Amino acid sequence: MAILKFKKFITFSISITLLIILVGMTSSRNGATQILDEDAAIRGKLVFDKYGCFVCHGNEGSGGVRNKNSATGEVVTALTYTSRAFNDVALKQRIIQGPTPVKKADPKGPTPPLSMPNWRGLISDEELTDLVAYLRSLTPEEDEEPKPVGKERPPVPDFMLGSKNCEVCHSVVTEKFKTNPHYGTDATRREASEEIVCTTCHGDGGRHAAGYGDRESILSFTKSSESVQEKNAACLQCHEKGIRLYWKGSTHESKDLACVDCHKIMEPASPQKLFAKATELEICFQCHQQRRAQMQRSSHMPFREGKIKCSNCHNPHGTANEKLLTEATVNENCYKCHADKRGPFLWEHPPVAENCLNCHEPHGSNHEKLLTMDRPRLCQRCHIEARHPTTPQLATARFAFNRSCQNCHSQIHGSNSPSGVRFHR
Repeated sequence: MAILKFKKFITFSISITLLIILVGMTSSRNGATQILDEDAAIRGKLVFDKYGCFVCHGNEGSGGVRNKNSATGEVVTALTYTSRAFNDVALKQRIIQGPTPVKKADPKGPTPPLSMPNWRGLISDEELTDLVAYLRSLTPEEDEEPKPVGKERPPVPDFMLGSKNCEVCHSVVTEKFKTNPHYGTDATRREASEEIVCTTCHGDGGRHAAGYGDRESILSFTKSSESVQEKNAACLQCHEKGIRLYWKGSTHESKDLACVDCHKIMEPASPQKLFAKATELEICFQCHQQRRAQMQRSSHMPFREGKIKCSNCHNPHGTANEKLLTEATVNENCYKCHADKRGPFLWEHPPVAENCLNCHEPHGSNHEKLLTMDRPRLCQRCHIEARHPTTPQLATARFAFNRSCQNCHSQIHGSNSPSGVRFHR
Protein backbone atom coordinates (compact mmCIF):
# COMPACT_ATOMS: atom_id res chain seq x y z
CA MET A 1 0.00 0.00 0.00
CA ALA A 2 2.83 2.42 0.89
CA ILE A 3 4.61 1.65 -2.41
CA LEU A 4 1.40 2.38 -4.36
CA LYS A 5 0.98 5.75 -2.62
CA PHE A 6 4.61 6.61 -3.33
CA LYS A 7 4.16 5.86 -7.07
CA LYS A 8 1.08 8.11 -7.22
CA PHE A 9 2.99 10.91 -5.48
CA ILE A 10 5.90 10.61 -7.97
CA THR A 11 3.47 10.68 -10.93
CA PHE A 12 1.68 13.76 -9.58
CA SER A 13 4.96 15.57 -8.96
CA ILE A 14 6.18 14.92 -12.50
CA SER A 15 2.85 16.20 -13.94
CA ILE A 16 3.06 19.43 -11.94
CA THR A 17 6.67 19.96 -13.02
CA LEU A 18 5.85 19.47 -16.69
CA LEU A 19 2.88 21.85 -16.40
CA ILE A 20 5.08 24.56 -14.85
CA ILE A 21 7.67 24.14 -17.63
CA LEU A 22 4.95 24.32 -20.31
CA VAL A 23 3.45 27.50 -18.83
CA GLY A 24 6.88 29.06 -18.65
CA MET A 25 7.59 28.24 -22.28
CA THR A 26 4.21 29.67 -23.34
CA SER A 27 4.81 32.85 -21.38
CA SER A 28 8.21 33.21 -22.97
CA ARG A 29 6.72 32.78 -26.42
CA ASN A 30 3.97 35.35 -25.71
CA GLY A 31 6.49 37.80 -24.41
CA ALA A 32 8.62 37.39 -27.51
CA THR A 33 5.56 37.73 -29.73
CA GLN A 34 4.50 40.92 -27.94
CA ILE A 35 7.93 42.41 -28.55
CA LEU A 36 7.80 41.44 -32.23
CA ASP A 37 4.26 42.85 -32.62
CA GLU A 38 4.98 46.31 -31.21
CA ASP A 39 6.21 47.61 -34.56
CA ALA A 40 3.25 45.95 -36.32
CA ALA A 41 0.87 47.62 -33.86
CA ILE A 42 2.38 51.02 -34.63
CA ARG A 43 1.93 50.40 -38.35
CA GLY A 44 -1.57 49.10 -37.62
CA LYS A 45 -2.50 52.43 -36.02
CA LEU A 46 -1.63 54.12 -39.32
CA VAL A 47 -3.81 51.58 -41.17
CA PHE A 48 -6.65 52.23 -38.67
CA ASP A 49 -6.49 55.96 -39.46
CA LYS A 50 -5.89 55.50 -43.19
CA TYR A 51 -9.16 53.61 -43.71
CA GLY A 52 -11.17 55.84 -41.36
CA CYS A 53 -12.03 53.09 -38.87
CA PHE A 54 -12.20 55.75 -36.14
CA VAL A 55 -15.23 57.39 -37.80
CA CYS A 56 -17.51 54.55 -36.65
CA HIS A 57 -15.47 52.83 -33.94
CA GLY A 58 -14.37 56.04 -32.23
CA ASN A 59 -10.92 57.43 -31.63
CA GLU A 60 -8.50 54.58 -30.84
CA GLY A 61 -11.41 52.14 -30.99
CA SER A 62 -13.12 53.62 -27.94
CA GLY A 63 -16.63 53.15 -29.46
CA GLY A 64 -19.63 55.20 -28.36
CA VAL A 65 -20.74 56.31 -31.85
CA ARG A 66 -24.55 56.22 -32.05
CA ASN A 67 -26.07 53.38 -34.10
CA LYS A 68 -29.84 53.51 -33.76
CA ASN A 69 -31.63 50.25 -32.89
CA SER A 70 -28.43 48.18 -32.67
CA ALA A 71 -28.46 45.44 -30.05
CA THR A 72 -25.21 46.78 -28.59
CA GLY A 73 -26.85 49.59 -26.66
CA GLU A 74 -27.58 51.59 -29.85
CA VAL A 75 -23.89 52.43 -30.23
CA VAL A 76 -21.03 50.96 -32.27
CA THR A 77 -19.12 48.53 -30.08
CA ALA A 78 -15.70 49.53 -28.76
CA LEU A 79 -12.65 47.58 -29.97
CA THR A 80 -10.98 47.65 -26.57
CA TYR A 81 -11.71 44.02 -25.76
CA THR A 82 -12.05 42.64 -29.30
CA SER A 83 -9.00 40.38 -29.02
CA ARG A 84 -10.61 38.46 -26.16
CA ALA A 85 -13.58 37.50 -28.36
CA PHE A 86 -11.74 36.63 -31.62
CA ASN A 87 -8.46 35.06 -32.62
CA ASP A 88 -6.32 36.55 -35.40
CA VAL A 89 -7.91 34.47 -38.17
CA ALA A 90 -11.45 35.33 -37.08
CA LEU A 91 -10.58 39.02 -36.82
CA LYS A 92 -9.16 39.11 -40.34
CA GLN A 93 -12.18 37.30 -41.72
CA ARG A 94 -14.58 39.68 -40.00
CA ILE A 95 -12.79 42.71 -41.48
CA ILE A 96 -12.84 41.50 -45.10
CA GLN A 97 -16.07 39.48 -45.20
CA GLY A 98 -18.16 42.43 -46.39
CA PRO A 99 -21.36 44.08 -45.19
CA THR A 100 -22.59 42.48 -42.01
CA PRO A 101 -26.09 43.44 -40.83
CA VAL A 102 -25.97 44.56 -37.23
CA LYS A 103 -28.30 42.72 -34.86
CA LYS A 104 -31.39 44.79 -34.06
CA ALA A 105 -32.47 45.70 -30.55
CA ASP A 106 -36.07 45.76 -31.79
CA PRO A 107 -36.61 43.13 -34.52
CA LYS A 108 -39.48 45.20 -35.95
CA GLY A 109 -37.47 48.42 -35.88
CA PRO A 110 -35.27 49.96 -38.60
CA THR A 111 -31.96 48.52 -39.73
CA PRO A 112 -29.08 50.12 -37.76
CA PRO A 113 -27.56 52.68 -40.15
CA LEU A 114 -23.88 51.84 -39.53
CA SER A 115 -22.46 48.51 -40.73
CA MET A 116 -19.04 47.03 -41.43
CA PRO A 117 -18.04 47.74 -45.07
CA ASN A 118 -16.39 45.29 -47.43
CA TRP A 119 -12.59 45.70 -47.26
CA ARG A 120 -11.82 42.65 -49.39
CA GLY A 121 -9.50 43.68 -52.21
CA LEU A 122 -9.00 47.16 -50.73
CA ILE A 123 -6.73 46.36 -47.81
CA SER A 124 -3.52 44.38 -48.41
CA ASP A 125 -2.55 41.29 -46.43
CA GLU A 126 0.31 43.18 -44.76
CA GLU A 127 -2.02 46.00 -43.72
CA LEU A 128 -4.56 43.49 -42.44
CA THR A 129 -1.92 41.77 -40.29
CA ASP A 130 -0.74 45.11 -38.89
CA LEU A 131 -4.33 46.21 -38.20
CA VAL A 132 -5.02 43.03 -36.21
CA ALA A 133 -1.82 43.64 -34.21
CA TYR A 134 -3.04 47.15 -33.40
CA LEU A 135 -6.44 45.85 -32.29
CA ARG A 136 -4.65 43.41 -30.00
CA SER A 137 -2.65 46.28 -28.50
CA LEU A 138 -5.87 48.06 -27.49
CA THR A 139 -6.82 45.24 -25.10
CA PRO A 140 -5.56 45.87 -21.54
CA GLU A 141 -4.16 43.14 -19.32
CA GLU A 142 -6.50 41.39 -16.92
CA ASP A 143 -5.55 43.62 -14.00
CA GLU A 144 -5.23 46.86 -15.99
CA GLU A 145 -7.69 49.62 -16.90
CA PRO A 146 -8.18 50.61 -20.57
CA LYS A 147 -5.72 53.18 -21.83
CA PRO A 148 -6.90 56.82 -21.83
CA VAL A 149 -8.14 57.92 -25.26
CA GLY A 150 -6.98 61.15 -26.85
CA LYS A 151 -9.68 63.66 -27.82
CA GLU A 152 -8.06 64.82 -31.04
CA ARG A 153 -9.08 62.72 -34.04
CA PRO A 154 -7.28 62.51 -37.39
CA PRO A 155 -8.94 63.99 -40.49
CA VAL A 156 -11.47 61.83 -42.33
CA PRO A 157 -9.89 60.10 -45.39
CA ASP A 158 -10.71 61.55 -48.81
CA PHE A 159 -12.41 58.39 -50.10
CA MET A 160 -15.14 58.90 -47.48
CA LEU A 161 -15.94 62.37 -48.82
CA GLY A 162 -16.78 61.56 -52.46
CA SER A 163 -20.14 61.28 -54.21
CA LYS A 164 -20.55 57.68 -53.04
CA ASN A 165 -19.14 58.14 -49.57
CA CYS A 166 -22.39 56.93 -47.97
CA GLU A 167 -21.75 53.33 -49.06
CA VAL A 168 -18.60 53.12 -46.92
CA CYS A 169 -20.35 53.32 -43.55
CA HIS A 170 -23.94 52.59 -44.60
CA SER A 171 -23.32 49.62 -46.89
CA VAL A 172 -26.29 47.50 -45.76
CA VAL A 173 -28.73 50.41 -45.96
CA THR A 174 -27.57 51.55 -49.41
CA GLU A 175 -27.76 47.97 -50.70
CA LYS A 176 -31.39 47.73 -49.56
CA PHE A 177 -32.15 51.05 -51.23
CA LYS A 178 -31.44 49.49 -54.63
CA THR A 179 -34.88 47.83 -54.49
CA ASN A 180 -36.58 51.16 -53.76
CA PRO A 181 -38.70 52.94 -56.43
CA HIS A 182 -36.59 56.07 -55.90
CA TYR A 183 -33.39 54.27 -56.86
CA GLY A 184 -32.12 55.20 -60.31
CA THR A 185 -34.68 57.95 -60.94
CA ASP A 186 -33.69 61.23 -62.55
CA ALA A 187 -33.61 62.90 -59.15
CA THR A 188 -30.81 60.57 -58.00
CA ARG A 189 -28.78 60.64 -61.20
CA ARG A 190 -26.73 63.80 -61.50
CA GLU A 191 -24.29 62.15 -63.89
CA ALA A 192 -24.45 59.05 -66.07
CA SER A 193 -21.81 57.30 -63.92
CA GLU A 194 -23.72 57.82 -60.68
CA GLU A 195 -26.26 55.20 -59.71
CA ILE A 196 -27.34 56.67 -56.40
CA VAL A 197 -26.97 60.05 -54.79
CA CYS A 198 -28.20 60.08 -51.20
CA THR A 199 -27.53 63.81 -51.00
CA THR A 200 -30.68 64.49 -53.07
CA CYS A 201 -32.75 63.98 -49.93
CA HIS A 202 -30.29 63.96 -47.02
CA GLY A 203 -28.11 66.90 -47.97
CA ASP A 204 -24.31 67.21 -48.05
CA GLY A 205 -22.99 63.78 -47.07
CA GLY A 206 -19.40 64.96 -47.42
CA ARG A 207 -19.88 67.52 -44.67
CA HIS A 208 -21.61 64.86 -42.58
CA ALA A 209 -18.63 62.49 -42.97
CA ALA A 210 -16.05 65.23 -42.44
CA GLY A 211 -17.79 65.99 -39.15
CA TYR A 212 -17.31 62.37 -38.00
CA GLY A 213 -20.96 61.51 -38.65
CA ASP A 214 -22.37 64.81 -37.39
CA ARG A 215 -26.16 64.34 -37.48
CA GLU A 216 -26.81 68.08 -37.50
CA SER A 217 -25.21 68.46 -40.93
CA ILE A 218 -27.77 66.29 -42.80
CA LEU A 219 -31.50 65.62 -42.84
CA SER A 220 -32.11 62.40 -40.93
CA PHE A 221 -35.95 62.51 -41.11
CA THR A 222 -36.45 61.41 -37.49
CA LYS A 223 -39.21 62.83 -35.32
CA SER A 224 -36.79 64.59 -32.98
CA SER A 225 -34.43 65.99 -35.62
CA GLU A 226 -35.21 68.77 -38.07
CA SER A 227 -38.48 70.67 -38.45
CA VAL A 228 -41.49 69.34 -40.34
CA GLN A 229 -41.05 72.06 -42.96
CA GLU A 230 -37.46 70.99 -43.66
CA LYS A 231 -38.44 67.34 -44.05
CA ASN A 232 -41.35 68.12 -46.34
CA ALA A 233 -39.26 70.49 -48.45
CA ALA A 234 -36.92 67.61 -49.31
CA CYS A 235 -39.87 65.59 -50.65
CA LEU A 236 -41.61 68.47 -52.37
CA GLN A 237 -38.59 69.31 -54.49
CA CYS A 238 -39.74 66.36 -56.65
CA HIS A 239 -43.29 65.60 -55.46
CA GLU A 240 -44.94 68.99 -55.83
CA LYS A 241 -47.40 68.38 -58.66
CA GLY A 242 -50.20 65.95 -59.45
CA ILE A 243 -52.22 64.92 -56.41
CA ARG A 244 -49.91 67.00 -54.19
CA LEU A 245 -50.69 70.27 -55.98
CA TYR A 246 -52.84 71.52 -53.08
CA TRP A 247 -50.54 70.38 -50.26
CA LYS A 248 -49.58 73.90 -49.18
CA GLY A 249 -52.38 75.24 -47.03
CA SER A 250 -54.13 71.86 -46.83
CA THR A 251 -55.59 70.46 -43.63
CA HIS A 252 -52.73 68.04 -43.03
CA GLU A 253 -50.05 70.58 -43.87
CA SER A 254 -51.54 73.09 -41.42
CA LYS A 255 -51.53 70.36 -38.72
CA ASP A 256 -47.72 70.03 -39.13
CA LEU A 257 -47.96 66.54 -40.61
CA ALA A 258 -44.71 65.35 -42.19
CA CYS A 259 -44.47 63.14 -45.26
CA VAL A 260 -42.48 60.61 -43.21
CA ASP A 261 -45.35 60.29 -40.73
CA CYS A 262 -47.20 58.29 -43.39
CA HIS A 263 -44.43 57.16 -45.74
CA LYS A 264 -41.23 55.28 -44.91
CA ILE A 265 -38.71 55.55 -47.72
CA MET A 266 -35.82 53.30 -46.71
CA GLU A 267 -37.71 50.39 -45.12
CA PRO A 268 -41.43 50.68 -45.91
CA ALA A 269 -43.88 48.39 -44.14
CA SER A 270 -45.78 48.04 -47.41
CA PRO A 271 -44.49 48.14 -51.01
CA GLN A 272 -47.64 50.04 -51.94
CA LYS A 273 -46.78 53.76 -51.95
CA LEU A 274 -43.97 53.14 -49.41
CA PHE A 275 -46.37 53.26 -46.47
CA ALA A 276 -45.07 53.31 -42.89
CA LYS A 277 -47.81 50.82 -41.95
CA ALA A 278 -48.97 47.63 -43.61
CA THR A 279 -52.13 49.15 -45.11
CA GLU A 280 -53.53 52.55 -46.01
CA LEU A 281 -56.23 52.15 -43.36
CA GLU A 282 -53.63 51.72 -40.63
CA ILE A 283 -51.92 54.89 -41.81
CA CYS A 284 -55.10 56.94 -41.51
CA PHE A 285 -56.13 55.31 -38.24
CA GLN A 286 -53.00 56.67 -36.55
CA CYS A 287 -54.89 59.95 -36.18
CA HIS A 288 -58.49 59.20 -37.14
CA GLN A 289 -59.41 56.88 -34.26
CA GLN A 290 -63.12 57.65 -34.49
CA ARG A 291 -63.20 56.34 -38.04
CA ARG A 292 -61.54 53.13 -36.89
CA ALA A 293 -64.37 52.61 -34.40
CA GLN A 294 -67.07 53.42 -36.95
CA MET A 295 -65.76 50.83 -39.39
CA GLN A 296 -66.36 48.11 -36.79
CA ARG A 297 -70.08 48.78 -36.84
CA SER A 298 -72.56 46.32 -38.33
CA SER A 299 -73.27 48.46 -41.39
CA HIS A 300 -70.07 49.67 -43.02
CA MET A 301 -68.39 50.29 -46.34
CA PRO A 302 -66.20 47.33 -47.41
CA PHE A 303 -63.05 48.91 -45.94
CA ARG A 304 -62.22 45.96 -43.71
CA GLU A 305 -62.72 43.61 -46.64
CA GLY A 306 -60.14 45.52 -48.69
CA LYS A 307 -62.55 46.51 -51.48
CA ILE A 308 -62.33 50.24 -50.82
CA LYS A 309 -59.82 52.54 -49.13
CA CYS A 310 -59.72 56.07 -47.76
CA SER A 311 -58.05 57.54 -50.85
CA ASN A 312 -61.00 56.44 -53.02
CA CYS A 313 -62.91 59.36 -51.53
CA HIS A 314 -60.24 61.60 -49.96
CA ASN A 315 -56.93 63.02 -51.16
CA PRO A 316 -54.76 63.31 -48.01
CA HIS A 317 -52.34 65.64 -49.82
CA GLY A 318 -54.97 68.34 -50.19
CA THR A 319 -57.79 69.40 -52.52
CA ALA A 320 -59.78 72.54 -53.30
CA ASN A 321 -62.86 70.84 -51.82
CA GLU A 322 -64.18 70.33 -48.31
CA LYS A 323 -63.01 67.36 -46.22
CA LEU A 324 -60.21 66.68 -48.72
CA LEU A 325 -62.75 65.09 -51.09
CA THR A 326 -61.45 63.98 -54.46
CA GLU A 327 -64.60 65.32 -56.16
CA ALA A 328 -66.21 68.75 -55.95
CA THR A 329 -69.10 67.65 -53.70
CA VAL A 330 -70.08 64.78 -51.43
CA ASN A 331 -72.67 63.59 -53.94
CA GLU A 332 -70.17 63.54 -56.81
CA ASN A 333 -67.95 61.36 -54.63
CA CYS A 334 -70.80 58.92 -53.99
CA TYR A 335 -71.88 58.84 -57.63
CA LYS A 336 -68.54 57.31 -58.63
CA CYS A 337 -69.89 53.99 -57.30
CA HIS A 338 -73.62 54.66 -56.90
CA ALA A 339 -74.25 55.88 -60.44
CA ASP A 340 -77.90 54.75 -60.33
CA LYS A 341 -78.61 57.45 -57.73
CA ARG A 342 -77.24 60.25 -59.90
CA GLY A 343 -80.35 60.91 -61.95
CA PRO A 344 -81.57 63.18 -63.42
CA PHE A 345 -85.04 62.32 -62.13
CA LEU A 346 -88.42 63.66 -63.08
CA TRP A 347 -89.18 63.96 -59.39
CA GLU A 348 -86.15 64.89 -57.29
CA HIS A 349 -86.03 64.31 -53.54
CA PRO A 350 -84.52 67.60 -52.25
CA PRO A 351 -82.45 66.24 -49.32
CA VAL A 352 -80.99 63.56 -51.60
CA ALA A 353 -80.01 66.07 -54.27
CA GLU A 354 -78.55 68.34 -51.60
CA ASN A 355 -76.23 65.95 -49.76
CA CYS A 356 -76.09 62.17 -49.27
CA LEU A 357 -74.86 62.79 -45.70
CA ASN A 358 -78.32 64.09 -44.78
CA CYS A 359 -79.36 60.47 -44.41
CA HIS A 360 -76.17 58.34 -44.56
CA GLU A 361 -72.99 58.01 -42.48
CA PRO A 362 -70.41 56.63 -44.97
CA HIS A 363 -67.82 55.51 -42.40
CA GLY A 364 -70.14 53.11 -40.57
CA SER A 365 -73.47 52.93 -38.79
CA ASN A 366 -75.42 50.67 -36.47
CA HIS A 367 -78.43 51.08 -38.74
CA GLU A 368 -78.90 49.34 -42.05
CA LYS A 369 -77.85 51.02 -45.31
CA LEU A 370 -75.45 53.27 -43.38
CA LEU A 371 -78.40 55.38 -42.22
CA THR A 372 -77.74 58.01 -39.56
CA MET A 373 -80.78 56.78 -37.62
CA ASP A 374 -83.46 54.16 -38.04
CA ARG A 375 -86.66 54.63 -40.02
CA PRO A 376 -89.29 56.07 -39.58
CA ARG A 377 -87.48 58.49 -37.23
CA LEU A 378 -85.09 59.39 -40.06
CA CYS A 379 -87.92 60.50 -42.34
CA GLN A 380 -89.77 62.27 -39.55
CA ARG A 381 -86.92 64.72 -39.09
CA CYS A 382 -88.37 66.52 -42.13
CA HIS A 383 -91.83 65.03 -42.63
CA ILE A 384 -93.56 66.13 -39.44
CA GLU A 385 -97.35 65.56 -39.04
CA ALA A 386 -98.04 66.76 -42.59
CA ARG A 387 -99.26 63.43 -43.98
CA HIS A 388 -98.82 60.63 -41.47
CA PRO A 389 -99.07 60.89 -37.69
CA THR A 390 -95.71 60.98 -35.89
CA THR A 391 -96.98 59.17 -32.83
CA PRO A 392 -95.17 55.92 -31.85
CA GLN A 393 -96.27 52.94 -33.93
CA LEU A 394 -96.54 49.24 -33.18
CA ALA A 395 -93.81 47.11 -34.75
CA THR A 396 -96.51 45.39 -36.85
CA ALA A 397 -97.95 48.65 -38.23
CA ARG A 398 -97.39 49.35 -41.91
CA PHE A 399 -95.59 52.57 -40.98
CA ALA A 400 -92.91 50.70 -38.99
CA PHE A 401 -92.83 47.14 -40.37
CA ASN A 402 -89.95 45.99 -42.62
CA ARG A 403 -88.64 49.07 -44.49
CA SER A 404 -91.04 51.41 -42.76
CA CYS A 405 -91.76 54.47 -44.94
CA GLN A 406 -90.12 52.79 -47.92
CA ASN A 407 -92.77 50.09 -47.92
CA CYS A 408 -94.74 52.59 -49.98
CA HIS A 409 -92.21 55.29 -50.92
CA SER A 410 -89.65 52.93 -52.41
CA GLN A 411 -88.09 55.33 -54.94
CA ILE A 412 -86.81 57.59 -52.21
CA HIS A 413 -83.74 58.76 -54.18
CA GLY A 414 -85.94 60.05 -57.04
CA SER A 415 -88.60 58.86 -59.45
CA ASN A 416 -89.03 59.02 -63.21
CA SER A 417 -92.66 57.93 -63.10
CA PRO A 418 -95.17 60.63 -64.18
CA SER A 419 -97.20 59.73 -61.10
CA GLY A 420 -94.16 59.44 -58.85
CA VAL A 421 -94.50 62.72 -57.02
CA ARG A 422 -94.73 60.73 -53.76
CA PHE A 423 -91.85 58.44 -54.80
CA HIS A 424 -94.20 55.45 -54.86
CA ARG A 425 -93.36 52.17 -56.54
